[in-house]
Amino acid sequence: MSAFPAADLACPDPAGCPVADRLPRLRTTSVRAGTAWYRVYNATWGYDEHNPGYGDARFSPIDDPTDGNRLPSMYLAATPAAALLETVFHDVHHDSGRIVYERNMRGMLLAHVRAPAVARLADLRDPELERLGLRREQVVSSDAEHYPCTRRLAVAALGQARGGRSIQGLIWHSRQAELAGRDQLEVMVLYGGPRYSSTRGSWRLFGPGASSLFDGPGRLLVDEIAENLSAIIELEG
Repeated sequence: MSAFPAADLACPDPAGCPVADRLPRLRTTSVRAGTAWYRVYNATWGYDEHNPGYGDARFSPIDDPTDGNRLPSMYLAATPAAALLETVFHDVHHDSGRIVYERNMRGMLLAHVRAPAVARLADLRDPELERLGLRREQVVSSDAEHYPCTRRLAVAALGQARGGRSIQGLIWHSRQAELAGRDQLEVMVLYGGPRYSSTRGSWRLFGPGASSLFDGPGRLLVDEIAENLSAIIELEG
């Protein structure tokens, strides 16, 4: 019996679902070994350790369509700001309350890492979505309520292997960076295990390495983004 709860792929509102019911054949793109990426992560895990299969995110947790086993996942972004916008500031946007709770940053870190190997990704960036006749909200920018639906699309994307080469993750343009008025910034999810196999320590840290978001340089970056978004960091009482 699996140690994980069943992956939730059930749409909460089938009649009003904004997510595409299927994906056309996707193109793939590659991320080179040594490329710089940035990751916000919980100190429960190592800086280069995949989440083993918990949570409720846009493209995880899911099970591998080839064998039904839970896929570990790791989310990364092209810049430190994009990584923070996708995590700490995920719920801060034009139509929401602009409050970030300090307690939610305790135990959170920002890692500067380099990919240890080439990654083959299904391309869901804006130009590709336009080519396929898909709107962003149908795939990469739906509300969290419809994450089960976008997880279903992730499973479908992973099933599109070509020439014996499996897809190791997905890449798209950050919705949060868009909402913050920033240029298009890439974010990706890499699926571990048999998909993108990496050992602990194989992701090389660079620059400041891993920084706490609760204090020090990491917190200064959080405060800078909060100011740019006119968001309030509510201190613990």
